[in-house]
Amino acid sequence: MTISAVDHTQDFVRFWQSEFPNKQCPAVPKKPDDLGITEVLALESWNNGKLFQNLFGNSGKGTQTLPADVQLRLNSNALLPQDAPALRAANLEHLAQQCEELGQRQQDQRLADEAIKGRKEYLEAKKQAEIWANASLSERYVMAPPSPESVARARAEWGITGKANWEK
Repeated sequence: MTISAVDHTQDFVRFWQSEFPNKQCPAVPKKPDDLGITEVLALESWNNGKLFQNLFGNSGKGTQTLPADVQLRLNSNALLPQDAPALRAANLEHLAQQCEELGQRQQDQRLADEAIKGRKEYLEAKKQAEIWANASLSERYVMAPPSPESVARARAEWGITGKANWEK
């Protein structure tokens, strides 16, 4: 059984007609060097780099192969934000951009979670401050009794031993 290669001819023709309508459409390139620098740059940014990735992913001049852990995550559709540089080096720009977007979404979510947590803490502290401000002296004493160290220090200052005068 043979697996047929995916044909990107139609996408390449759509790209060429939209970006270079007055130029003759060349054959579908096999590597980036088959096109001029202007065409390569246009292809890299067209449709978020999907066609460039589909045509030249993991091939071309200066291209690196993916590290095994990144390849494993790619195969299992579990890429991480830190995989972007390796994907970009392998001419997988669209996937690299997706990883960066994932990282940005994760960071935004962390910031949102921290803001919600901070808001809850602020409201709780404000509520406690209002309760304290509206409390009488005896209520404040119940809410915040003196620490054992404070009690011991006061007893020592005032000479309170806890024994009757005849026991001293």
